[in-house]
Amino acid sequence: MLQPLAKPCLAALLVGLLAVHLPALAAALFEPAPESVHLLHSPVLDAFVWKEKVAVVPPEAAAKNEDHHQDFVYRDEHGTYYSRVEFERLLPFIYYKNMELWGLLPIGLHGRSFDAGSIRDDRRVMELPAAGLRARGPDRALVPLLESAPDAARLVFPEDRYRLAQDGLQFINADTNQEDQDLSREFTQALRRAGFVFPARLTAGRHTILKPYDAGHMLVDANGAVFHLRRARGRPVAVRTPIPPELDTRFIEIIESARRDHLGLLLDGRGGLHVLDADYTLHALSLPGYDPARMDFRLILDPLFATAVYGDAAAIHGVAMDRAFTPLRRHSHDIVPAVPATLRIAMDIAFPFRLAPASLPGDGPAWRAGSAWSLLGMLASVAALAAIRHVRGQGAGGLAGLALAACCGVYGLAAALLVLED
Repeated sequence: MLQPLAKPCLAALLVGLLAVHLPALAAALFEPAPESVHLLHSPVLDAFVWKEKVAVVPPEAAAKNEDHHQDFVYRDEHGTYYSRVEFERLLPFIYYKNMELWGLLPIGLHGRSFDAGSIRDDRRVMELPAAGLRARGPDRALVPLLESAPDAARLVFPEDRYRLAQDGLQFINADTNQEDQDLSREFTQALRRAGFVFPARLTAGRHTILKPYDAGHMLVDANGAVFHLRRARGRPVAVRTPIPPELDTRFIEIIESARRDHLGLLLDGRGGLHVLDADYTLHALSLPGYDPARMDFRLILDPLFATAVYGDAAAIHGVAMDRAFTPLRRHSHDIVPAVPATLRIAMDIAFPFRLAPASLPGDGPAWRAGSAWSLLGMLASVAALAAIRHVRGQGAGGLAGLALAACCGVYGLAAALLVLED
């Protein structure tokens, strides 16, 4: 009974697979790698500056190159070029060790004085790479919940790990590979008493002992409420945070720093990014054009500013904010060379559309349509299929294959020849 549907279903599956892998293979083979650009905010200039690797160094920049970095240029948003040393002096909070070596510290900026110690103690970087989001699968892995109040000078890994089960947390002893039912029951009940509704959507933590302290894990329950779970003296401490379930929290990146003021970054259901404080306050970041599925994100905190930098292979964007995360200045810089126009047209002709796997849990596959040039590829696919049939002496039959080639281009051509043709 299902036999008549077998070939169409197989053809559709093949089209989907080809739409994912053929464009990715072509891009890996033919698209040039994006050039390296480091965009930063200078507290000296109150402007954005960047270091960029280029194929051809402009004469104005070449005159500034006093060392072996002949393929790098250093520039600000006003068009002025700098030498490497001049560039580093514009970023004293980034290159403070060189500033100290050159005898330029303490430095006075915005009515305050900063020495190496004050700069070092108030510098942090929070990152959310797109690749990390794309690689994230369902929360079924075993993860360690460290002791957050250790009786020793350093953090150690526990003897157990837990995973998210349908009706609670399941703790597994790492030595015996058996469930610790008492521990599972104790931590599950602690979450339930705090109002947690299972099954959990996700759990987030930083699973390393190479950090100044352990902040525990953040968990999102079935209703979207966010909870904070710690292990203190071996016992569970579960707190329901005031983070509204309506945010539809999709991802949390825990970032533990010695200052203990910020817990990390929170991505909401609409793609908005927030800084999460230790008291669960959220600071929504104003990031025009930010797409977490394809853009790497970095937040640089220094004694005066917070600078968000995000972008992809085509452009990089910067937002300079005060330490309350109020935007002060923005700048965008196009990354050159981008994909040449001829290559972009060729890719559109060859591939009428592209599919990419889901970037975040709960997402569907990403769809990217071609352009008007894709019509040429579709017509060529129909012509190729008709020519192959003529050579084989099959006549003009098989309208389903021709329709598939007309709609799906090279993907439909391959599916028609491999699946639909007898």
